Amino acid sequence: MTRVNRCLNLAWKTQFRKAKLPFAQPKLRFVTTKVSSPCGRWPAGAGGYYCSSNRMIYIGVFRDVLKNPYAPNHAQFMAHEYAHHVQQLMGVMTYYGQSVWRARSTTKLAFSRRLELQADCLGSAFLRQISADLPVEQEQWDSMVEWVAANGHKNWVKNDHGKGSSQAYWMERGFNAGSPSACNTWTAPSRTVA
Repeated sequence: MTRVNRCLNLAWKTQFRKAKLPFAQPKLRFVTTKVSSPCGRWPAGAGGYYCSSNRMIYIGVFRDVLKNPYAPNHAQFMAHEYAHHVQQLMGVMTYYGQSVWRARSTTKLAFSRRLELQADCLGSAFLRQISADLPVEQEQWDSMVEWVAANGHKNWVKNDHGKGSSQAYWMERGFNAGSPSACNTWTAPSRTVA
């Protein structure tokens, strides 16, 4: 995970330089218990999370994670959480916060799905970019996407991360493009962010 984090730092620093935007690395903290942060309590169902208040990624190293050392899955997870930091630096998190401030619960969920699905896409685009260093065989990728399509929504009872099929769609979109430009969930049709 620390190796993937180093790659993420290099890859996103390059992207931000191309866009002539300032870049700062997030902090990374591995934990063995579900800790609180300035953003509040550990989110239910999450294996980790990003807190924009202190710009830290919290990664849970729990027993179930250690039992399943599937490198591409862990890399995708790490890249997803890192993508939330990218969203913070780009101003997407600010836009999200302002948009949901007084919105009804259904609108809040729709915005949450767009935020989370964009992170899925950005994380997958990163995986494609580093495929020479962290080989992801097509069979492994297909298996992971198939699993996400069938199970990706099961941890999120409120449907704030999107249906499994939507998660799989944005993962595939990011991986196939290998570019953040494929990840604009904010203007995408609602059927793709359900």
